[in-house]
Amino acid sequence: MNKKQRESAGKYLYDISKGIALLSVIGNLLKEKWDIPVIIIGILTTISLFIWAQILEGGISNE
Repeated sequence: MNKKQRESAGKYLYDISKGIALLSVIGNLLKEKWDIPVIIIGILTTISLFIWAQILEGGISNE
């Protein structure tokens, strides 16, 4: 992947991570019952995608 493709993929992963975070919180608010496993999985997925995006964009690199 070239630099532009990595940046585009990184932006996409940022957007997906925001969406998952939003859905895990808003979904629980709408149900009016906190489903802890869903929140934990949502947070872990959000963090994973954010780190992946950082790596793709070169924010976290060993270069």
